Amino acid sequence: MSRSLWLRFFAISVFFALLLSLFYLWMIREVTTRPGDEVQRSMYLFIARIVEGHDYAEGLRLVQTYRSESPAIPLEMWIVNADNQILASSPADAVPPAALLQRAKPGVIHEVVARGRFFSGTAASAIVRLQSDQPRYLLIHNPGTPARGAFFTMATLFVVTLVTAILLGLLLLTLYLRMRSAEARRVIQDMEAGNLSARFTSGRLDAIGGLMQHFNAMANEIQRLVLQLQAIEKTRRELLQELGHDLRTPLTSLRTAIDTLSVHGEAMEQQEREEFFTVVSNELDYFTKLIDDLFFIANIDEPRYRNQASSVDLCDLLKAETGHAVHMQQQADQVIEFVLEIDAGCEQGSQQGGFITGDTYLISRLLRNVFENAARYAQSKVRIRLSAVDTVLVLSIEDDGPGLSADAMFRFGQRRDTRLLFQGLPSRQAGISLGLGSVIIKSIVELHGGHYEIANGEARSEYPGARLRLTFPRRYS
Repeated sequence: MSRSLWLRFFAISVFFALLLSLFYLWMIREVTTRPGDEVQRSMYLFIARIVEGHDYAEGLRLVQTYRSESPAIPLEMWIVNADNQILASSPADAVPPAALLQRAKPGVIHEVVARGRFFSGTAASAIVRLQSDQPRYLLIHNPGTPARGAFFTMATLFVVTLVTAILLGLLLLTLYLRMRSAEARRVIQDMEAGNLSARFTSGRLDAIGGLMQHFNAMANEIQRLVLQLQAIEKTRRELLQELGHDLRTPLTSLRTAIDTLSVHGEAMEQQEREEFFTVVSNELDYFTKLIDDLFFIANIDEPRYRNQASSVDLCDLLKAETGHAVHMQQQADQVIEFVLEIDAGCEQGSQQGGFITGDTYLISRLLRNVFENAARYAQSKVRIRLSAVDTVLVLSIEDDGPGLSADAMFRFGQRRDTRLLFQGLPSRQAGISLGLGSVIIKSIVELHGGHYEIANGEARSEYPGARLRLTFPRRYS
């Protein structure tokens, strides 16, 4: 325990000890500053009843016997008649003060005439009329304790109380902190040894218990981050392994095609050479896209993407990416038509607009992947529709192609184990794929808190092909 913390708790202990001592002094003051109150009257009557129950001399002896348990209160007593004749006394040789004998005596049985403060340590006296046939009076005289002795006794009691309270408080505090410190060392050692589930048992709701709860919350967050980093590292290792496997196949095909052309190129016919060049071109395209997709998937879990919380206008982004898709179709001499439909509630001029929270680059990459896949399988047109439903924005992409097989829909969002070759199809559909485009779509949608559904349209509808439905939480400005 640090020195500053020890001094702080010492000051707290002193404060409460002083508070307790002041309360004790107040109680003494309440008892000693009211000589005629019921407490003192009861004391005098108690002594009188003891004397009345026995022979006078025996009664006084019994009172002195009881008083011996409190030697700090000296007491002298006499039994006198109406003429101040002494019938019994204790001590036997004690002489009553003249002022006490001259004082007016009570006329009613058990009436008390008292002067002074019996419990204050100063002189006090009382006259009590006893119950008897003839007037009999009990004279009680407390000569008091010397002021110096009383002060010394009170001061000693005060200091002892103060020191005891301080030492006891510090002892209990030290034991409690040592126990908590040992528990803290144990938890930290367990965490250093790799046991990230080690926690404090915070049953108390005091300040230290609150610190334990905060530490447990921090440990939970550390454990979550470590597990997340371990999962990301595992994914990276798997991706590197897959990258080596996936790159080996196109490189082998390229080497085989180049070796064949270098050895037999002159003997080949023009059509055969063109077929080999087509294979080389497809493998290079696949090779380039594979590297791009794999590294994109590997980096999508980085904090720079997860911490993005900017406002993205999905309407404007859809218009821009649709225009880009149309431009790419025109450059490739394709005839695919893109139809964009945006509900009035999603337009920028509406009350709420079509905004979501996320990263503009990732959403653009998502839309390009979706549009490329739709254009690849469509016969003539692709419809893109954005609508607002309660607290979400719904983006639907449909095409008029042949649709997807049940296996393709089941594996949507999963990487294929083997390459899929598109042969004997129109040029825009030809190529090689591992299904990484759907993996990218799934990752980006889930990263933005959205959901996706893949299905085929109605066979007799205008868009019987694949239908992808994306749902994003709506952002309100």
